Formats: sequence, structure tokens, C-alpha cells
Amino acid sequence: MEVFPITHFRVETEYPESSVAVQFGKSWTFTAPPDAPDQRGFTLHFTGMKYYVDGSGNLDTTTNAAVNNLRVLQLFYESHRLYEKFQFHHPVEGTLICTFAKPLIIPKGLPGGNGMVEDFTMKLLEHPGA
Repeated sequence: MEVFPITHFRVETEYPESSVAVQFGKSWTFTAPPDAPDQRGFTLHFTGMKYYVDGSGNLDTTTNAAVNNLRVLQLFYESHRLYEKFQFHHPVEGTLICTFAKPLIIPKGLPGGNGMVEDFTMKLLEHPGA
């Protein structure tokens, strides 16, 4: 299983509403425990991502490959889309099994940015127990 290639991002973790609450009379509420592990969502925030070009004018996937190489991220997304699982190294939770939760949107380039694009986010979905 492949590993998510970019290591420089900020991550936001979203827990699902995993319990069922039932409202009874006289303001009494019963909440049932979840019957499965939470399937968390992660929003990755990227800053400074850019396309690199080699001396021949071709897109370069070796320069800053794990830091901010947008072509590396783009190729990884294209090979996994929304269905192929991969390992994601969460900075707090460790290695998790995830898929992309939404299609990748590559933002427009910055004027005079030399291949750099605007800041953007990407959503992942955890697959606990996978």
C-alpha cells in the first residue's frame, strides 16, 4: 500500500456524529453508544505548493518531492482517485489507512509565482480497521 507522499501540511480532524440520541418525554434523552469505530475525516491545508520544471522544461517530480511538489501530489491523486486506499501519516495519530474523500482541485497559479499556486485544502477519509 502506497504512502501519502507530501509531509508538509496542516491537518484538521473531524469526528462524525457516531451515536444516536433519542428524545423521550419530560426532557429525558437516551444516547446509544456507537456500534462501529468512528470514520474520521481529515482536511489537509497546503501552502506554497508548486510545479517544478527541470532544465529541459519538463515537469520535475524529484525537487522537494515530499515538501511542496504539486506534480507529485497530482500524480498520487491520479493513481488513487476516490477508491484506492493508502497510508497517511497523521502527525498525532500515526499511520492511518485513508482514501481521498473529494476530488482534488488544483487552484490557479500565483501571478509571477514561478509555478506556485494559491493555498488549498484536500479532504481524506479514514478507514478504521482496514
